[in-house]
Amino acid sequence: MTMLQFSAMLYTATARFTPRASWRFTALMACNSSTAITGEQSAVSMNEDNEDKFLKMQNITNKIKEQTSNEVLHSREEKNDRRKQWNGSDIFSKQFQVAKTVEDLLDLAVLPSLTVTNALKLISSITNQINSGKLQTINIEDDERFIHLRKIVQNKDEINNIRLSSDLSKYSQLSTPAMIAVIASLREQGKRNTPLLKMLSYNIVKYNVALDIKQCATLLYSMAVLNFPDKVLLEKITSDLMICIPRNNNAAINKSIITSLGFLHYKNENVLDAFCDTFFMTSMNYKFLDYSSILQTFAALRHKSKKANLFIRTFAEHANRFQTTCVEWLDIVWSLAVLDAAQSQHIKSVLEPKFLKLIKTHDQLNVSKILKLLNINAVAQFVLKDYKGPFLEKNSEMFNVSIGKSKEKEININALSEALKEILPSSSYFKTNINANMGFLIDAEYRINDQYRLVKVEDWNKQSENVRRIAIMVHDYYDYCIGQNDFIGPVYLYTQLLKARGYNLISISHENFSIQDNLKKRIAYLKQCMDNVQMRSEQTKLI
Repeated sequence: MTMLQFSAMLYTATARFTPRASWRFTALMACNSSTAITGEQSAVSMNEDNEDKFLKMQNITNKIKEQTSNEVLHSREEKNDRRKQWNGSDIFSKQFQVAKTVEDLLDLAVLPSLTVTNALKLISSITNQINSGKLQTINIEDDERFIHLRKIVQNKDEINNIRLSSDLSKYSQLSTPAMIAVIASLREQGKRNTPLLKMLSYNIVKYNVALDIKQCATLLYSMAVLNFPDKVLLEKITSDLMICIPRNNNAAINKSIITSLGFLHYKNENVLDAFCDTFFMTSMNYKFLDYSSILQTFAALRHKSKKANLFIRTFAEHANRFQTTCVEWLDIVWSLAVLDAAQSQHIKSVLEPKFLKLIKTHDQLNVSKILKLLNINAVAQFVLKDYKGPFLEKNSEMFNVSIGKSKEKEININALSEALKEILPSSSYFKTNINANMGFLIDAEYRINDQYRLVKVEDWNKQSENVRRIAIMVHDYYDYCIGQNDFIGPVYLYTQLLKARGYNLISISHENFSIQDNLKKRIAYLKQCMDNVQMRSEQTKLI
């Protein structure tokens, strides 16, 4: 089948380059042959004009021959190039399939006529092996073969960048309203053209004096939909909002802006507090669902200033589950739990069998909602001291829900596991990816007894008394708010639940623990964190 495809390719290439020259050459040669024969028969009587014409025809014929020869040669060269490329690709595919080690993959970098696609395959495969901890003896960045692969890809990127630059030039002279309109158009089309968005954002910040509140709302909504949290533009928008908010009396625009800030995980306490000032103004027509969306944004950003607390307490006192749908009410109660404002009646209302049956009947109990119910159930068990309502049944299928992890999370946990293997005697003293039965996974856990000696995993159930449980959570960029380095709401709730459950918690930031660092550095930082936990335990014991 492959040979048939190859033959068809050659036929197409030949047909594309030869027919036009071939029929012209054949026709002219036929005409010239007739003229030449006639000329030979009457050579004696040929005059100068006829001789000139004959010479001109011969010149034309020779040029056509030369042109045709060049085209045929070019066609042959192109066919040979394609044959070589096809053969090279075939060789690459076979060797790539049998490559098992990083060395095997790097050896493929020196194959002739390596395409950009194949170079990317090699880089991706090598990177995956690095992240999985299989690469131990090679300094990959200094390897000439790896450098060669990067050059192949970079050359392609440079060509693409030149093309993109020429494509973007037509947008560089647009006015601010026009640039905002382009961003809104990209949002409506669902096109996340990052180079264009970056250029427009840069120009809006550089050239615009002040955005009005509608422009701010449009930009924030577009950035949220396109997942484009440009920090500089966000700072520009929030700066302008401080002027716009007191002058605005449109509750719908305010809600839209606050909700977009929540989706972007951008936290600016001054702007959020400025909105809080509008919540109790009689001139503002906020509705219950507006307040609900605002509460959920405050939970996502975990905004708990004095002004925000007044709104949260007031909302918690007056809200009840009959004001909205069961799904919306679940989101409200979960938000109150994140904000440390959930009361027993709120928790009870969503853990009641009737409520659970109702939400299941409407087929709205997806994974996200199940995890929120598990969070709330844990709050009822370990946080609320006077709670006397129902809990989820111990054998509920909800506890078996599959909790997914992002690629970044998996990489971080692999790096954590690698470091723990070097610090602890062996991997039998710790576990990773532990289901806490509270709606999230514990990245890693190890335990020590009252003599500060490590306890093997197999003995965890035997020595439940006087054993300290240490949970390690590695937090990536997405676990923090933009603008202020605070945990986003869900992550904060997880840390509080672990502490309430009796864990000693080690929280590790991506700023201090990265796969880009060598193993020695990661081990040193992690060991320092573990020593700090043990020191705090000793101090607590003395008290």
